[in-house]
Amino acid sequence: MEDLDIQRAQFNDLWSAMKVDETLWPRRYAATFSLWRTRSRAAQVAMLEKATGGIGRKNPYFYVQDFPEPQPEWKTGGETGEDLVQVRYNGLFKICTRETMNLFNLEFVKNWN
Repeated sequence: MEDLDIQRAQFNDLWSAMKVDETLWPRRYAATFSLWRTRSRAAQVAMLEKATGGIGRKNPYFYVQDFPEPQPEWKTGGETGEDLVQVRYNGLFKICTRETMNLFNLEFVKNWN
């Protein structure tokens, strides 16, 4: 049950950031929340970042439905000052930050630096 409470709190942050005009889009909260729960954590985080300041006159359900799935940001391995790790992604070995690995739930291979 706690997981649902956490997800609802995170969704409420998104709902507030979207500044939904509930007179224009009534009764969209529950359906949008159900759809949002099916999206990856990376997409949820990206939606919140992009929605800050509102989504204008867009239907919130379609905002969540049509939001593109984000892709991990890969590094070259020569970056300094970052916590880099090697991960396996689609059968390939890639380098990214530990934060990216956790956000996208990537398979850890080894620490890079």
